Amino acid sequence: MLRITLNAPEAGFSPLPGLPDWLARLLYARGVRGEDEAQAFLNPSWDQMLPPERLPGVREAVAILEKAKTLGWRAAVYGDYDVDGVCAGALLSEALEEWGLPVRTYIPDRHREGYGLNRAAVEDLARDCRLLITVDCGITGTAEVARAKEMGMAVIVTDHHTIGAELPPADAIISPLLDDYPFPFLCGAGVAWKLALALLGEEGKKYLELAALATVADLVPLTGENRSMVYLGLQMLPGTKRPGLRALMEEAGVQGRVSSDQVAFQLAPRLNACGRMASAGAALELLRTKDRERARALALEAENLNRQRKEEEALVIAESEAQIGEMDLSRLRGIVTLGENWNSGVVGLAAGRMAEKYCCPAVALARTEDVCVGSARSAGNVDLYAALSACADLFTRFGGHRQAAGLTLPAGNVPAFRERFSAAVARQTGDRPLIPEIVCDGELTLAQVTPETAALLSRLEPFGMGNPAPRFLCRNAQALSLRAVGAEGRHLKCTFLQKSALRDGIFFGGGEWAERTAASYNLVMTPTVQEYRGRVTAECRVFAMEIALDALQPDTDRAALAYLSDFAAESDAPEIALDDLPAAPQGVLLVCRCLETATALRRRFPDFDFVLTEAGDRRGFSAVLLYGAANRACASFRQVVLCDGDGESAAAWRRACPEAEITRLPRTDALEGLLQKMRLNRDELRACYRAFRQAPPRDAADFAAQAGLSPAQAAFALRVFEDIRLIAEAGGRYALLPMQKRGPEESPLFQRAWRA
Repeated sequence: MLRITLNAPEAGFSPLPGLPDWLARLLYARGVRGEDEAQAFLNPSWDQMLPPERLPGVREAVAILEKAKTLGWRAAVYGDYDVDGVCAGALLSEALEEWGLPVRTYIPDRHREGYGLNRAAVEDLARDCRLLITVDCGITGTAEVARAKEMGMAVIVTDHHTIGAELPPADAIISPLLDDYPFPFLCGAGVAWKLALALLGEEGKKYLELAALATVADLVPLTGENRSMVYLGLQMLPGTKRPGLRALMEEAGVQGRVSSDQVAFQLAPRLNACGRMASAGAALELLRTKDRERARALALEAENLNRQRKEEEALVIAESEAQIGEMDLSRLRGIVTLGENWNSGVVGLAAGRMAEKYCCPAVALARTEDVCVGSARSAGNVDLYAALSACADLFTRFGGHRQAAGLTLPAGNVPAFRERFSAAVARQTGDRPLIPEIVCDGELTLAQVTPETAALLSRLEPFGMGNPAPRFLCRNAQALSLRAVGAEGRHLKCTFLQKSALRDGIFFGGGEWAERTAASYNLVMTPTVQEYRGRVTAECRVFAMEIALDALQPDTDRAALAYLSDFAAESDAPEIALDDLPAAPQGVLLVCRCLETATALRRRFPDFDFVLTEAGDRRGFSAVLLYGAANRACASFRQVVLCDGDGESAAAWRRACPEAEITRLPRTDALEGLLQKMRLNRDELRACYRAFRQAPPRDAADFAAQAGLSPAQAAFALRVFEDIRLIAEAGGRYALLPMQKRGPEESPLFQRAWRA
């Protein structure tokens, strides 16, 4: 199930000088109003960022730091083990050292200590540091901050996470969520960079490359200040003076201009792998080292750990999928999986994959003895932090924000957590399922997929959360080639034709479409540029596909084969009226034998999915199924309606969906027309049987060719012969049985086809 919607705002829109209307509409959809704002968006600059002193807590923190410097205190910078926390720790430690304050940098161990401040580490740091500065954590560490104060430490908390019921008793708290700061979406490294700027002025700008890297990796909105930070910071990366970053980019194959996608999918995963699989201390050292040889060794270590991360992530995902296979996803609103001795460093990635695949908030828990440590990821507009807060009494600790969170709880609390988490999400959604949705910024034809269009789109970079890469709807593109490529055929290489425009495309993760058949598709895509041997061409980066129903042509053979697969004479189903059709978003399957019926019902239920041949969505989203047989449907449906009135298919659907109510609409003229196209009379069947006996065919296709029949007619004849026990079928092969005198009138299928 996928809902494709168009975001093409018209109210209030006006063209912008020097820009094509489609690009001006993209800017308007992103909240850009007027020529001045458009120029600011297209040309990010240093002066678009707020002064660091505007950030709540910065002035107080600077005063404390000046006191620490005067008194010769040593500071402890306490970070986090992800890219944001490591980058924040690296840049603030270096900035403080440059400013003249001795620093000890501490990154907790994900596996032994978990997220955030912990008492043992605070007590250890208090032995030789008088000042504790948190980065990317600490806002919920009330008890730990209080302990630091008890031990004589001054405390500065810098964080961007959701604020809890009470603030920690720190001497200064720097957070973009306090005091109505105009831009509340800074990441942890962004907050730390603001403090570095307040201390060093212009000299602090050189640390922006780390803040930019973290901003992309932490999935905060790339709007406002973050857009300028990332735009300018990415420009610094190709010329970075950090040996570690240079070695990391070489290892990842990143050359020349660095994009936000390269940071998100090539650089950040390697840095994160250090904390996930071993110690984030290696990532911190990689960012800070001045030694080129050491940098190369650390970059190689990060590469190897990332490879190991992929293997362990695949294991967690596979075991999670096995557990999900036992769940009723048509009723659950939140997914929780649990594994013995899973690597706690990869469960967040697995939760993210599940949340994306099933469009459902997901939690993956790694159990070690009686303790479960896990990560959660949201879906849709569900406030994950609020949903987890409703279960807070079950946790030893938890923290995070709307989209992601971490938690620890006793293993004995997991059953209650599963139930209460799903219920908490259901309260937010009104107990309705989240429908996967992809929003298009407008429409483009294949003829508009050109290098010039791609160049104009690049002016909207950097792309990321809050400023996604533009996606366009391309209607009725005829598929000339659909080919699965890559490891295990996960991706789709495609070629489409629209009028006279021919374009290649790539759909990452779309390999399953190679198994589907339809003449034309509606594509969600964006134009990209490919360069090969000096030749520049444009192609489509495809994000989603749906069958173009309006372009479908009737297919008698497919319709007949599906109908015959389900036919059983003895079955029937209660008849209902068209107005009685259920419209629930989940659990309803409308089975159509004929294109006319499917087209009419899809228009009547535009929010239903439309599928050809197979209805296999595990969440049981309501769907209109055309040319589908019961043996290719999943059992997630609670109501199955035979919409062409073929009650003779009811038994097959009862077997496929044993818990479903099976009903039918009145018989349609389209079904009677289908039967007329496939049926053969007594004399035609006699001729077919003689042909069969003279040269027994290998299979149904061979029989159709041999007897001069359409596939639908051949299937009809073979089924009649089976009914009256003249032949037997096994594994698609047919064999003659001893001849006996029997007429086709004894076949229930023949009787049904010729019933006037």
